[in-house]
Order: sequence, then C-alpha cells, then structure tokens
Amino acid sequence: MILQDRDIKIINYLEQNGATIQQIGDLYFNGSYAAAKHRLRILEKERYFKGAKHPIINRKVYFKGKIPSYHKIIAQDIYIKNKDVIQEFKREAKLDKHIVDIFILTKYLNIYIIEIDIFNKTTNKKIDAVKRYIKMKLGKEAKIIVLNKKDIENDVLKLIE
Repeated sequence: MILQDRDIKIINYLEQNGATIQQIGDLYFNGSYAAAKHRLRILEKERYFKGAKHPIINRKVYFKGKIPSYHKIIAQDIYIKNKDVIQEFKREAKLDKHIVDIFILTKYLNIYIIEIDIFNKTTNKKIDAVKRYIKMKLGKEAKIIVLNKKDIENDVLKLIE
C-alpha cells in the first residue's frame, strides 16, 4: 500500500493525540465522516494504528500506543472547533504550581484557560491563582472557562470569539 501525504499526517496526528472518526474527518477530509471512516478503516487494516471503542464516549477512536483519555478527546474537539483563531494550544500546561487542562493563545493575543470538569471540580482558589499568575507574567487578563459534562454533551465547544 502506498501512503499519501494525508495518510502520513493522519498517522502522525494519531501518534500524538488519538482521535475519533469525526475529528479526523474535520481535520483532513473537509468534514466528511464517511471519507474519514473509509480511509481510517484501510489504514487500521494495514496496522498503521489501532482502533477501539472508547469506554466513556462510546465511539470508535484511533490511536497509536494507548487509548486516549476522555479529557484528551474533548481537548481535541475544542482545538478543532476553534483552530482558525488559535495560535498556540497546550494541553496540561503548568502555570506556576497549577496544571490547567488547556491553555490557548489566540491570533489576537487573547488568553484562554479551559478546565474540563468531568471527574473533579476546579476550585475557585486554583482559578484565582492562575488568573494572578497570568496577569503577573504576561500582563493580560485570561478568560477562564470551566466546562462541565452538560456543556460537553450540548456540544458547547466553540468557545473563542
């Protein structure tokens, strides 16, 4: 089987992140679920990566190594839905003594901190400490967004203006 440039990009992406069929469709197939599903099936059959049903989201995910976490899949959804305005995107970013789920710097130099509250609750103390740290280090106010399970189920992931 001869790999296309897009196949190599998909394999590299799955090595780093893992993804659902829809995520690959949005990134590499102009939103086409059917085209992504077909190509992923062929590449999986050729053993370039693995595919398995994710236990929490109940959808098939593709990956190299171990199955991606729920947080990682949600973070990738946020990235994909906002990729046009994102300049820098970092998962599990360490800010001072705190680790935030997602740090985003937009092309307009706005800073977003996103916390995904599914299995644990983000404390106000952490939010305040992160805001102070960013204000002190970068001299800018960060917009902090805390997503809960209902936000994710309602697909409220296009967060950045």
